[in-house]
Amino acid sequence: MQFETLIYESLGDRVARLTLNRPEKLNAMSPQLLGEFDRVLDVLEADRDASVLIIRGAGRAFCAGFDITPQREGAGLGEFSVSTDRLGLKKIIERWQRLWSLPKPTIAQVQGYCLAGGTELVGHCDIVIAADDAQFGHPAGRALGVIPTLSLWPYLMGMRKSKELFFTGDLISAPDALQWGLINRVVPRDQLDAETEGFAKRVALVPLDLLMLHKAAVNRFFEIMGLRAAEQSAADLDVIAHQTPAVKQWSQASRGKGLKAALKERDEKFQKT
Repeated sequence: MQFETLIYESLGDRVARLTLNRPEKLNAMSPQLLGEFDRVLDVLEADRDASVLIIRGAGRAFCAGFDITPQREGAGLGEFSVSTDRLGLKKIIERWQRLWSLPKPTIAQVQGYCLAGGTELVGHCDIVIAADDAQFGHPAGRALGVIPTLSLWPYLMGMRKSKELFFTGDLISAPDALQWGLINRVVPRDQLDAETEGFAKRVALVPLDLLMLHKAAVNRFFEIMGLRAAEQSAADLDVIAHQTPAVKQWSQASRGKGLKAALKERDEKFQKT
């Protein structure tokens, strides 16, 4: 099946690979990409020759988050009602929870930037292998609100580190992400493909029925702790955040000054001297 913003392929040995293919936009997730992502999950579930899925990004970054470029001239962020906002976030939660509960293991292969919504995607994968140049964070939290699923950071890194990142919007390096439990492995950038494929093929040696049960058992452990309800709660708080004066002011600035100028103004005060 052919896609415009994604590449889905078989690597053999029961391993499939999905590439986010908008390198000129740092693989920011547009509505089209997200729609095609949903279709790929349908394909994967029906693919009897695939037991494991690798998810990677083309070019120099894994994913810069959701594409917040206005879809039409004069449009901007924040132009929605509470009800439409909540519905949209509900659909985002459902997409990531589907990835979380997908009956086949998923491995995120990360290089360069993994930001905002990109950290949600990675957070809902089963394994994360990162290049030594990878950086993770949610700088959009400085002006746009609460990340809907919290990227599962409170579960993965704990309360203290999660608050540190959300409070500042700062990025963390791959070695720090490894130390904090956000990712599984760090490898040199030029070895990222080979290391990820090798690990995926090792996982695929286990019968799929057992892989499904191992994944379900670990996931259920966290779901009993309230993971699904916690994500919906975070999304509701994001709806509230979008109605605050600070977020509305930044949204107006993005329309008046342009997105690049607004992002520069947002982040320049956080630059370390």
